[in-house]
Amino acid sequence: MIKLTETGTPKEKLTELYKWSANYDSGKNPFCVYLDLIGYSEEHYGENFVKNPSECLGYLEYTMLANCLALFENNGYETIYNIIDEITQEEE
Repeated sequence: MIKLTETGTPKEKLTELYKWSANYDSGKNPFCVYLDLIGYSEEHYGENFVKNPSECLGYLEYTMLANCLALFENNGYETIYNIIDEITQEEE
């Protein structure tokens, strides 16, 4: 069972969601839902990735999404987008 990061940096919380999403099909996972919700996928790729988010979300995934969405309370889009770029480039 995964222990959710209750505290931590924005990068730690986003990395947690990113790594958890590796358990799903590429392009149809909780991290992609997050990218759709915040407008990242539309801005960078011109479209949303996940057509039916409920297919890949359970209670744990909703909690992880909520934690990542709450990052906007103290961070702007540019900061979050830059962290996303860092995380995804590290994995390539």
